[in-house]
Amino acid sequence: MGMLKNRLILIAMMLALPLAGLVFFGLLSEHNFNTLPYYTVDGPVEGQTLAAQRVGDFQLTNHLGEPFSSDELRGKVWLAAFYGTDAPHVAQVTRQLLWPNFRYRDEGDIVVVSFSLSPEHDTPEVLQEYVARNTRYNGFKGKWQFLTGDPAVIDHVVADDFMIQRDPEEPNNVATIWLVDTEGFLRGVYHAASEDAIRDAVEDIALLKKERDVAEYGREKLEEALQERNELPVLGPEGHTIPAFAFTGIDSVEISHRSVEGQVKIIDYFFTHCPTICPIMSSQLARTQAWMKDNDLDGDITLLSHSVDPVRDTPARLKEYATRLGADTTSWKFLTGDKEDLYDQARFGYYLTALESDTAAGGFFHSDTFVLVDRQDRIRGLYDGTSTAEVDAMMLDAAQLVFEDAP
Repeated sequence: MGMLKNRLILIAMMLALPLAGLVFFGLLSEHNFNTLPYYTVDGPVEGQTLAAQRVGDFQLTNHLGEPFSSDELRGKVWLAAFYGTDAPHVAQVTRQLLWPNFRYRDEGDIVVVSFSLSPEHDTPEVLQEYVARNTRYNGFKGKWQFLTGDPAVIDHVVADDFMIQRDPEEPNNVATIWLVDTEGFLRGVYHAASEDAIRDAVEDIALLKKERDVAEYGREKLEEALQERNELPVLGPEGHTIPAFAFTGIDSVEISHRSVEGQVKIIDYFFTHCPTICPIMSSQLARTQAWMKDNDLDGDITLLSHSVDPVRDTPARLKEYATRLGADTTSWKFLTGDKEDLYDQARFGYYLTALESDTAAGGFFHSDTFVLVDRQDRIRGLYDGTSTAEVDAMMLDAAQLVFEDAP
């Protein structure tokens, strides 16, 4: 009897170990499954890089005569097609788009977007009739958007955002269909005349949907796990908040306190030719960003990396550095600017050290600390940026602030 009891206890322990691993390590683990490439001007690449092609901002008019911008597609997976309703091949393109449109008819965040290549003919009235005829089985209004408007804007979208080179002899005969993810990145390309390609598109939409669903599930489980945690302290003198700032990011774009308003923020100081701790800190932030994406938090948390050597760390050099890291600069900002402003922000805003030093490796001395700042611009945590354990703690604390202060 005793032997049987011992065996049962042993079996229970063996079963409990993997379950415990899921509980204790699942919060910080990555979810790996087959995924789609990103596309650059040179072709498909694995993983998101700064070279990955992304649909930029545009403002057009939809088939209902309403203004329609690229902002309305954020958070949605969509197929982009390019044709006019008066084109000879319109029936063929329509037939191809009907299958993915019908397959995901009840999914409100999977959309078909058609850009008219004949905007003079395709008035909202013409397009409304076309859309109504082809989407009568859809479960969601706005499932198929057909856009018209300024021909110059459409030409820019086609050529620059979707990298389509049109035949000068037949500029309106475009057989390319693109798959776009929730952040506007190009993730799949198909030929409208190919039945196999459209079947591939339907399967690829499912992959992107899985990618999104896994991240949303990770966020949901993370929020549940963090509900019972104690509130994080507010650090620094009473009433202290991060001062207003305006620095320069890659591509010489201004990044200011207004750019990150309402975000939870993680701050560090570094320089691109640093021979000591900076590569370690940057790799920890790269790991943090990957974790943010895995748990659908990259829209709520922004990483701000400030250069202590702005003379050498130009926007172009920061862009090269970000590219080497594989950083997504929509949620990870690399900042340069006036040296004294950067140093004052470190000292008086974040209570960090940033200064030139004849004795420090590389000529600059800066803190190895990550600073966690909440949506109200208060300091809520300080972490050793070279310690994996402390960075793990920082990730969970940042998520806790996101959930506590959710708008």
